[in-house]
Amino acid sequence: MSDSVPRITEIRAIPLQEGPYDRPLNTARNHYTLIEVRTDAGITGIGSAYTSTDLVRAALGLLEPQYCGEVAIEPERLHEKLEQTNFWMGRGGTVTHTISGIDIALWDIFGQVTGQPIARLLGGYYRDRVKPYTSLSMSRGQMEADIEAALERGFTAFKLGWGPFGRTGNPADDEAIIKRARELIGDGEIMVDPGGSQQFWPHGYKWALRTAQMLADYGVIWLEEAVAPDDVEGYALLREHAPIMISGGEVLTRRQSFVPFFEAGAWDIVQPDCTKVGGITEAKHIA
Repeated sequence: MSDSVPRITEIRAIPLQEGPYDRPLNTARNHYTLIEVRTDAGITGIGSAYTSTDLVRAALGLLEPQYCGEVAIEPERLHEKLEQTNFWMGRGGTVTHTISGIDIALWDIFGQVTGQPIARLLGGYYRDRVKPYTSLSMSRGQMEADIEAALERGFTAFKLGWGPFGRTGNPADDEAIIKRARELIGDGEIMVDPGGSQQFWPHGYKWALRTAQMLADYGVIWLEEAVAPDDVEGYALLREHAPIMISGGEVLTRRQSFVPFFEAGAWDIVQPDCTKVGGITEAKHIA
């Protein structure tokens, strides 16, 4: 192999923190970590892992013998090497999240070396424009201001979630939130993510179906994560009977975890998260 190819010399974990920003950074509990892959060619790639920085640093220590000195422009091969080599350290979780960030950074490096956007390296452009949506919390007193600010920026699609939705015990509260959002957004697109991946989420299929029926009355496009993340049967029943599209999958890791959902016909929209699932490479396998 030619010595001209860039090789990995170091990988660093850089902690990020959600606000409030005046509190001390706790790298044992923060959720977001940037991963910086450095090479002997002076090229640096940036990725992201949805995991606390302490855990990412521990995983990097585990993975270092496998990535140090490796070719930095073969993301798919190195991704598979890291996953296969560390199989017994846990399928999914911290190690896979960390591999996700490394993989994203390697695709970044691959794009820089070739002078091509990653979309082309993945197979080419099928479109040159996409409609963005803004993702906003349903928190009381904040949702209205956030929607108005997004409208001023030109957004025409809004995903609303979390906050009190599904958590007060009164379905009328949920409908009041959606009604207010529709009044503000007008003809714009609305999607709803109640956050069924949150710990101790209390609802199952029946709540999700009733909620989907209510959301359909307000022209909501899709309902995301309305049942627990691993509830294959609940998702499948919901997709079969709900009057709107059903989406999910953002907390799953590895392509194998998606297979039962595909076999059950559980989703209309599949949402692998590149920072968790295993990176861009694993998202490509899932697609």
